[in-house]
Amino acid sequence: MRIKTYTKKDVVRRTAKVAGEKICKTGKIVDGVFIALREMLCEDDKNLRIEVRNFGVFEIKPTKAKPKARNPRTNEVVYVPPRRKTHFKPGVLIKEALKKA
Repeated sequence: MRIKTYTKKDVVRRTAKVAGEKICKTGKIVDGVFIALREMLCEDDKNLRIEVRNFGVFEIKPTKAKPKARNPRTNEVVYVPPRRKTHFKPGVLIKEALKKA
């Protein structure tokens, strides 16, 4: 089974079509949105939440250190330091659309 991949260019084209604007103008706006989201997600807050109504929620969640993790290939015990990970929770509209498919 082949996975269909959309790029930022595809997002720009679809947004331009929906908004009825030119692709070059829409590209700057889409770039700006992605840059703003990236900057917000990279802030130093330990717990961060960006809620986009009718779309979903982006969250940053801290993970604990794992002093006794195991490399499955070599069976070697390794230390994994604590870090922050991203999590996306889809909104109601996306959940309902995925249930139908």
